[in-house]
Amino acid sequence: MLRVAILWHFHQPLYVNPGTGMASLPWVRLHGLKDYFDMAALAEAAPGLEVTFNMVPSLVDQLLDVAEGRTVDPALALARRNADSLEEEEQNAILDLFFSVPYRTLIAPFPRYSTLFHKRGGRGPDGGYAEAARRFKPRDYRDLMVWFHLAWSGETLKRRPEVRDLIRKGEGFTEEDKAALLALQQDFLKNIVPYLTGLAASGRIEISTTPYYHPILPLLCDSDSALEAAPNLSVPRPPFRRPGDASAQVRSAVERHREIFGVKPRGMWPSEGSLSEDAVRIISEEGIEWSASDEGILAAALQISGDGGWWGSRVPLEKMCAAWRLRGEGPALFFRDRELSDLVGFTYSGWDAEKAAEDFVSRIMRIRDSLGESAGDAIVPVILDGENAWEHYPDNGEEFLKALYRRLTGTEGITTTTFSHYLDSSPAPRSLSRIQAGSWIRSDFTTWIGHPEKNRGWDLLRAARDAYDRTASTLSEKARSTAWRCLQAAEGSDWFWWYGDEHSSEEDPIFDASFRELLKEMYSLIGEPAPEALSVPIMGRRRESYQLPTGPISPVLDGKRTDYFEWLAAGVCEASSGFGTMRPGVAPVDRVAFGWGPGHLYLRVDPLTPAAMEFMKAGDLTIDFTRPQKRRVVIRASSENSGLVADFPGVRCAAARVVEIAVPLDGIGAADGNTIGFSVSYRSGDKPVERLPRDGDIIMDAAPGSDWTV
Repeated sequence: MLRVAILWHFHQPLYVNPGTGMASLPWVRLHGLKDYFDMAALAEAAPGLEVTFNMVPSLVDQLLDVAEGRTVDPALALARRNADSLEEEEQNAILDLFFSVPYRTLIAPFPRYSTLFHKRGGRGPDGGYAEAARRFKPRDYRDLMVWFHLAWSGETLKRRPEVRDLIRKGEGFTEEDKAALLALQQDFLKNIVPYLTGLAASGRIEISTTPYYHPILPLLCDSDSALEAAPNLSVPRPPFRRPGDASAQVRSAVERHREIFGVKPRGMWPSEGSLSEDAVRIISEEGIEWSASDEGILAAALQISGDGGWWGSRVPLEKMCAAWRLRGEGPALFFRDRELSDLVGFTYSGWDAEKAAEDFVSRIMRIRDSLGESAGDAIVPVILDGENAWEHYPDNGEEFLKALYRRLTGTEGITTTTFSHYLDSSPAPRSLSRIQAGSWIRSDFTTWIGHPEKNRGWDLLRAARDAYDRTASTLSEKARSTAWRCLQAAEGSDWFWWYGDEHSSEEDPIFDASFRELLKEMYSLIGEPAPEALSVPIMGRRRESYQLPTGPISPVLDGKRTDYFEWLAAGVCEASSGFGTMRPGVAPVDRVAFGWGPGHLYLRVDPLTPAAMEFMKAGDLTIDFTRPQKRRVVIRASSENSGLVADFPGVRCAAARVVEIAVPLDGIGAADGNTIGFSVSYRSGDKPVERLPRDGDIIMDAAPGSDWTV
């Protein structure tokens, strides 16, 4: 019987400043309404299912504060305002914030919400919504405030009669309607943590933890640990070395978990799956029995131990589907199946729910068959984000999860387990002689260190940490405790995630300011003037609106998401992010993926509607090249058949779920190795509707001529 261990990781950044008690963004409350209770309820409703939920302590603190009304976020404060007496600044804030859900799944299905979305339109020349504010009447603002909170309601809330009645009503909401919805949601939030606690006590689920403020433990121990996976990386000088801080983050997480859930956690998902030998030692010292990371960390560990490097792109199943220990001691270590985990997180949202669940389980069965007689001692770890993905699924992922759980518990030869239950009934873990420090992202730490912006953040953190040491003994207990909390919060991974070129959102300035405010608050508490550098944004430059490809691609041009890997290495330019801390766009284009394959530029245009041909019948796609020569390619629906036509020689294209395009490089005056500049526009008639990127061009290298290999 092959065992499958699923871990859903619940995490949001710390939006509440420990010194001021103010929340900068509403995502903890909104994910509480939409995800955390529903995920537990779906697990409870599946007979025989065992699953793990990982709860970051700083998230649990925020949930409890929100539920008890100790924290009010900007969206809640705005929603409580009477729509008849909104100030101009409040109107602009509502128009900016209250469409922060993905258009395709949570705006388009509701006619009134969709109408308001298009009525708002895009930003004005000043970056605001002054023109849209003139079009909106008080009833529009009131309906928008209600619909935003209806959209962020999970399926459990939507089944409540009061919420169903509001959805049926659709528009013309009253202030009483709005107040009743907000009150109902506030009561709902109070049930989340007690519900999870009860399920864990019954043995149906396991709750694991993460270092308190979600820091990258290896970097706290020694920022030079980043050099193990990336020897040429530019890292801060002098280095940040505070292993005691790493220990404190783990110790306080264990203590807080015991306070909230009544038991000591047996397991810990280290933030971002980040491990090093120092981190494993610290986790072990706090009595944690198991931890986990990504299969890439196992591959690197086996290679530097002299027990790897001879396989292909993935660790052999008999090694990956096993528990390990570092030199036979400390916590058991599990390594997630990257392919299965990422299929759930990034791919299945575009599939039919039953087919996606069938595909997942068929892959599990192939693993079981490949393992043969050893399958009975094996485990397949599936570990991923437990909240953000569902916004991209219809019905918040409910039908997919129901189908997945039903198949996992009803298919002969496989069963589900928690990591602790697996350890209680399985052979002793195998032994690793060494671990190379790294995370689940590329098996390194370049997401959090190495870029000048990221390194600047580490420099400011190190200076603040040194200042705390100079003064801590002179402070009152209250000042010392709060200053320490500010420092620990500033050690979290989320701030460094947004610095640099890799990730970007419209809320970058908020994250930047929040990090610096934590450090300024710390200086205020210890009685020292904050360095002038903390008043200057770290993100002091224009940020690119796209991500570059990471390698060559060779997609099948069928207009479908044929295979998970065919666009995996592509670059991405998004009009909307659809979740969390980013804003949706205002046109029917969700994103453009792009990449190079020998002799070709490949493009994939994802419309917000699920039918790409309908999208193409309503408008044309134009690709404008500016490098190395000016060329224009126009693609439109054929008037003679059900396909697409291009007005440019050699261009191939197809549409079904998405639009896929292949442009021969020689047709645009380019060759392998050249730098290409282009933009993609969507026009309806003679009217421009959307352009990606919004400003400038996408600039990319058509390898070879880069570090890629074919």
